[in-house]
This record gives sequence, structure tokens and C-alpha cells, in this order.
Amino acid sequence: MKLAIFDFDGTLFPQDTLPYLLAQWNKLNYSKAQYIKVYASLIILYLKYKLGFSSKLSREQMKLIAMQRFNNIFEGMTENEFIEYFRLCSDRLKGLLHKTVVSEVNDARINGYHTVLLSGSYDCLLKHIGDYLNFDTVIGTKVHFNDNLYDYRKQLEVVSGKLKLKKIQEEFKIIDWKDSRAYGDSFSDIEILKSVGQPIAVNPDAKLKTIAIELDWRIIF
Repeated sequence: MKLAIFDFDGTLFPQDTLPYLLAQWNKLNYSKAQYIKVYASLIILYLKYKLGFSSKLSREQMKLIAMQRFNNIFEGMTENEFIEYFRLCSDRLKGLLHKTVVSEVNDARINGYHTVLLSGSYDCLLKHIGDYLNFDTVIGTKVHFNDNLYDYRKQLEVVSGKLKLKKIQEEFKIIDWKDSRAYGDSFSDIEILKSVGQPIAVNPDAKLKTIAIELDWRIIF
């Protein structure tokens, strides 16, 4: 089986998901108190990172911590409320997708690739986008519930970095890696990109851009 694997944040969606979701929380008139609490927590983390106080953290590690902090916004939410929030967010997000990458999804499907949306973003959001673009498989980060309420105590397994490759290998037992393609924007996608015969960098960060140029990979801006 030949795969066409697409990252979401920064690739199919040309932004980071968390700032977008936080803005939608506010626009959709959810709890102001939770919004302010989470916003303040994320701003502090971001400033520490940018000013070098958290210099030992990689960009990917910083994003993982940010996601854990963002999840506090869901405290007290039922599973149905959670699903509805992401449905509303995905409906608003569809018009913001990277048009060239959307065309690549359609091209891959026409040319016989099994299309995969693979991201550390919430699987509830990704499933809506996956249905919208007719992805064959969607793999994202699952949020846990207990007695129909969001379980903030349970640690998330964020599908990021090397875990992305592991998830692909678990999902597909036989893969034609040479004829497969992958799309990513960040150096954290390097494991997937180096595994396929057709790696494509999308608006790459500085580190990934350097590698893509050195290895003569295709680059989409």
C-alpha cells in the first residue's frame, strides 16, 4: 500500500491549532473565566520560551506543554459539548485550509494513494476535516472522558515527533515506503519525511528548510 501522509498544523492548516481554537472559544461565547485562565497560562509559557527562560525546551516540547495547559479549558465539559465545540471550530476552519495542499490531497487520492491525516492535534477536530476532504484514515490525539465528563487527570498521548511514525507502522502492516509521500512543515516531522520516497516540505521551518534544500526535496510555500 502506498500512502500519502499529511500533517495538519502548519501544513494542511497554515496556522497552529491552539491559538485558533482559543480564539474560537472566545468568539463562540464559551466561559470567559476559563478563557482568561488558559490564555494567561499560555502567554506566560510563550514569553518564557521566546525570552530564553525555557531554552532547554525544543519547539516541539513547548507545543506539547502548551497543549496540556490548553486542555484545562475543557474542565467540566461533557463529551457531547466537547464534540459540538470541535464541530463548530472545524466548520469555521475549512475555509482557511492551504489550497495547494488540499489540491495535493485530491491528487493523491486520484492517483491511488491511501490518504492519511496524521497530527498531534485533537482527533475530534481532525475527523471533521478528514470527512470534509475524504481522507481514508485519520490519526490524532485522543482526549479521555470519565462518566461523560472530560478527564483532565489522564495524560494525553500526543501524536507528535517519533510517535507519528510508530502510529503509522501500527495502523498499516504493509507499506510501500518508496512509493509513498509525506507532507510536513516542521523538523519534528523529519522521521516521517525521511521514511518515504517522496518527502514534501510545506512552508518549512528553518531547520527543515535547510534539510529539504540539501536533499533536493520538493518545497511548497
